Amino acid sequence: MKFTKLSLISLICACCIGTGLLAGALVLMLQPQTRQNPLLTVRANTSDRADGYLTCTGYVDAGVEAVYVLDSTTGILSAGVLSRIPQSPGFQATYQCNVNADLEKVILTASKVGNAGRKSGRSSSSSSSKRNRREAEGAAANQALMVPTEPKYIITSGTHDMIQGSGFRLAVSALYVTECNTGITLVYVLRWNPSAHSANQPINLPLTLFTFHRFLTPMVMEEGADAE
Repeated sequence: MKFTKLSLISLICACCIGTGLLAGALVLMLQPQTRQNPLLTVRANTSDRADGYLTCTGYVDAGVEAVYVLDSTTGILSAGVLSRIPQSPGFQATYQCNVNADLEKVILTASKVGNAGRKSGRSSSSSSSKRNRREAEGAAANQALMVPTEPKYIITSGTHDMIQGSGFRLAVSALYVTECNTGITLVYVLRWNPSAHSANQPINLPLTLFTFHRFLTPMVMEEGADAE
């Protein structure tokens, strides 16, 4: 009886030791695969703000990031990509624009569309289609927008999958600048030249507005817009 109990205890201990060895072997086998699996690569863009100044980073190419700095008071948006040569420190590519000016152009364009839509809506007969009425209402909403005296911006970046060309091409991420008073998001995409970056050729280009969209309900409206 004692021999049977001793054998049972020995068998249980052997099973525990075997399980531990098997688990350790599995961990060692899986570790190299985890390190080499590209799907597990984590990339995080960063952003921050202080006293009206906003910063953000975004990828322009594989493993290459740009830094964006926005002065919300003047509207000056600057971007830069570091040189890849340590012996020549500095920014190889720099960009700049004025988001306040771009926002004003967007609002003025929307106002012109709104005026045209209102005239069309007033002159249309009662038999106008629902589509025309919806267009007139949307145009009137655009016309009610006004340029804020104190813009409030938030910025972030994100990758895209737009088709690329040769030579100068688009950076692999876009910068999204949202003005909270109007609800308008301005989208900027850097023009990127990998060959110039590899050769450390300095580049200074304007940062042009790519597109825009109003995602939020505007808080800044023209006076008297409701009365009309």
